[in-house]
Order: sequence, then structure tokens, then C-alpha cells
Amino acid sequence: MKTALLLVLVVLLAIPATALVAPGRITVYSVPTGALACVDNAECDTTGATFTAEGNAYHTVVVTEKGYLQWTDNVYVTSDQASVVNAYLDLNPDVTGVQVFVTPGGGTICLDNGDCRANVGTTGSTGSTQFAGVSAGYHTISVESPAGYEDTSKLVNVELGKISDVSIALDPVTTPVAIPVTNPATGSIRVYVDHTGSTICIDGGDCFINVGGTPGPGTGTTVFSEVTANEAHTISVTEDGYQPVSAKVAVGEDQISTVDVTLQSLGEETTVPPLTPTFTQTLQPTEPTPLPTRAGLDAIPVLGALTLCIALFLFRNGTS
Repeated sequence: MKTALLLVLVVLLAIPATALVAPGRITVYSVPTGALACVDNAECDTTGATFTAEGNAYHTVVVTEKGYLQWTDNVYVTSDQASVVNAYLDLNPDVTGVQVFVTPGGGTICLDNGDCRANVGTTGSTGSTQFAGVSAGYHTISVESPAGYEDTSKLVNVELGKISDVSIALDPVTTPVAIPVTNPATGSIRVYVDHTGSTICIDGGDCFINVGGTPGPGTGTTVFSEVTANEAHTISVTEDGYQPVSAKVAVGEDQISTVDVTLQSLGEETTVPPLTPTFTQTLQPTEPTPLPTRAGLDAIPVLGALTLCIALFLFRNGTS
């Protein structure tokens, strides 16, 4: 009987002592912030959040966020004091990522030029690979294409807690069409000038200097080859002390045009000063016309004298 009374007394003394323990506080922070924090699966709030909890006791703190793995810890709370909890959440590789489809397959697919997967699929089908545990936001998917296709890249926006699908169709390598180059028809222009040492130009650019040698009397000549056929070209001739001359000349395909230039002294007076020389173009070689021989020129006076003698002879015989 005495023993039972003693136990009752101990229990009565213990009950008020327990009721006198003051509560404590738990402040929960998380990365990323704004996650859902719960204490003892009873009271919940978004981080950072402060909870009132029984003092001098352990409490279970659980933090969750979409796209991240659940974070859990047991925290001891001291009476009248605050316990601080920092929860660093890890991405859940099973719920946030990128699924890439590339047609045709057989190439290398990279995420942000770092994480690469080689020989994804075959060239006769669509290749596919998944990048898991990717952070939310924009990422670059690049493809090193198989032979015959252009390399490419694409920007994708990854949503938290979602596997984002990306489809890429590779473009075949385009072979530039070779444009045949046709060389223009050409001919040649030969220029003769009646003074050596002249400067002869075609179209104001391609020039020959001191044609024929030292300036002086004599014939100088030069040839302009690979001249575009069937269009007019300007031939100009200059020499110190002489009037410059120029004129237009054309040439046929695979033919030679001949130009004869006669220079006129600056001090020489003429009735009608020539502005341009006379050009002779020879498109086809021709046989020179034979000049009369000296014997042919002398036969005329001989025949005349012979005729006169015969007439005088007949006149004398008739009178006698």
C-alpha cells in the first residue's frame, strides 16, 4: 500500500514538471528558396519559414520542391531557442531533363558543348538520347552530323520537373553547282607606226613603250594578243614631238587586224589636220596586187615611136 502511494506521488510530481518546459523554434531555409517545408508532417510553410516546436526534443523536417529530390533531417530544438535549418536540394534526374531526337542518327549529340554522346542511332533511322538532371532554363543542343549532313545546333528551354523533347532534322550537305567558265572569243591586233620609240596602248591600259627601239625614223610594230573579239577597242599612239592619235578597231575571232599609224609632227601645218589615222584591218590574209613592171612601162613609148616611123616611111614613098 505504501509502495503504491509512493508511485502515485512521483507521477503527480512529474506531470507539472513536464508542463513547465517552454517550446522552441525552427527556422527553415532552402536552396532553391520557396520550397515546401514541413515539421513532423504536421505544420507546413514555404521557405524561409519559422515554426514553433516542442522544446528539448527532436523534430523531423522535410523539404520538397518540384524537380528536386526530397530533403529530410532530424533537428533538436532547445527550449526557448531557435534552431536554424539550411536545406540544399539536389535536382531529381528522373524528372528534369532533355530528350533529343535527331534524324538521321549516327552523329554526336552534345549538351552545352560539354556532355556529349557519340554515335547516337544509325544513319538509316532516328537517333535518340536523354540528358537527365538538367537545370531549368535555356540550354544548347549541338549535333556533329554524320557524313553528308550539315552540323547544327538548337536552343531549348528546359522546364523544371519536366523532360523536354527536342527534335532535330539534319540538312544534307549541298554541293555547289559548278558553273562552266567559257572563255570569250579572242583575236589579235597588230599595230605599225612610222616612227620608232612610240608608245602604243590598247583601251588606255595595256601599253608597249619604245616600240621599235630608240626614237627616230623607222617602222615600229607590236601585237596585242588575246583581244576580245567582235567588239571595238581603242588604239592610241603617242611620241614626243608628234600629235597623239587614236582610233577604234575591231577584230574577228581567231583573226588578226592590222593597224597602220602615221604620226604627224607638232610643228607641221596641214590643210585638214587628221584627228585619227587611217586604219587598215585585215581579217583574212590576201595576196598582194602585183605592181606594173618597168618593162611594161617602157613598151608604150617604143610602140609609139615605131608607129611614127612607119607613117613617115609610107608618106615619103607616096609622094615620090
